[in-house]
Amino acid sequence: MKQIQEGLMQCWEEKRPCVVATIIQVNGSSYQREGARCLIYDNGQIEGMISGGCVESDLLEHAIEVLNGHTPKEIDYDFSWENDTIWGLGVGCNGAIKVWLEPFDPLYNEQKAAEILDEIQNRLVTDEPYVFLSVIHTSNPEELSPGTHWRAGKLAAERLLNRKIDKPILMETEVKGVKATIFAEPVKPLPRLYIFGTGPDAAMLSQKAYELSWRVSVVSHQEANLIKHFPHMDTIVIKRGEYASAQMPAGVYGIVMNHNLELDILAVKQLFQTGASYIGILGSRQRLLKMAETLHEYMADPELKDRVHSPVGLDIGAESPQEITLSILAELTAVKNNREGGPLCKVKIAQ
Repeated sequence: MKQIQEGLMQCWEEKRPCVVATIIQVNGSSYQREGARCLIYDNGQIEGMISGGCVESDLLEHAIEVLNGHTPKEIDYDFSWENDTIWGLGVGCNGAIKVWLEPFDPLYNEQKAAEILDEIQNRLVTDEPYVFLSVIHTSNPEELSPGTHWRAGKLAAERLLNRKIDKPILMETEVKGVKATIFAEPVKPLPRLYIFGTGPDAAMLSQKAYELSWRVSVVSHQEANLIKHFPHMDTIVIKRGEYASAQMPAGVYGIVMNHNLELDILAVKQLFQTGASYIGILGSRQRLLKMAETLHEYMADPELKDRVHSPVGLDIGAESPQEITLSILAELTAVKNNREGGPLCKVKIAQ
């Protein structure tokens, strides 16, 4: 989503048009699921992916039509075994997708472009879940035009569609007496990651986590290092060891990597008191045992102890700083998505 936001912001500043392509329905298997987006620029370049490269070149032709006509458009792709030869792509995904193409043109329609940019930016900072509703088709375009969209609370959206909305869904409904096809997309706050430490490993982890759409904050008393190594990150300057002043909300993810035993103990203690969902500690098992002597009042609680991940990361044999960063991010992602983190080939397929 950050990649999309940055691309839209650049288009907005340069007054340059582009097309936002969004998957609004998937049947069967697909490279991406509902809600995945890419940007298609007027020069043919594409930012992001909604497939493994299968449909992007075809979408480009439709995007030119959308830009010239200033009108959104739905495109259907069917890659089921019997229809795959129609496209001549030999994808073999055995799935079908619907893609919604929407023009973003700050010159022709500044208000609509501002609405699209505002929505994408809001997803990066919101602390409250909501449902984003987009009109795809309508029986009365003059009353309710395709491309109309708005935010709604979860309960309000579920009343409108008369069903639970736990994942993006394309549905028929009625809005103010007008029959409409609506794409309802639940939006959740991005996970918040607090990193304690200012070393090169912390800088690498913060950047990669940011690229994966985590809301990253770096906490330290070393203000000069924060300014030097984290110029584009949210940084929190504290007095040495006074982590309570960081005012972390409950449910955050924390990675402790100060490379200082005293500071690490204080950071972990504060994460316990805050009610962090995940506490990753860089270091060996022996180091964790040393820390546990001081943190015994927390570590004696099985529920709290289960939140501690040390040594932090998945077991991929990581050795280099880059591999260690990958290992940590993989575990963070697995925990966030409530997965075990094992090989996909060993995941049982539901019959």
